[in-house]
Amino acid sequence: MGAVDCHCHLAAPEFHADIESVLEDTKKAKVLALVVVAEYLADFEKIIQLSKRYPGFVFPCLGIHPVQTSPAGLESSVTLKLRLQSCIHLPDGKSY
Repeated sequence: MGAVDCHCHLAAPEFHADIESVLEDTKKAKVLALVVVAEYLADFEKIIQLSKRYPGFVFPCLGIHPVQTSPAGLESSVTLKLRLQSCIHLPDGKSY
């Protein structure tokens, strides 16, 4: 039996240099899955790429943290929808 980390920030700059070893060490520790949470719109693509490289292990949780600051207008639901559509593609070839 293992654990699921249901809230981690692997898109944070602190992990850029050694993300692969962090994920491999996590697997060795018998963690079954990671829910990688976005804080900023800019995190979306990195998290999606991690979930593609580690399918069934890294699961994206996309949104903007309510207390984080972003450039004006980037928090709007229309902007978020457009960004999600640009980075999520379903197996049938359609975009989210």
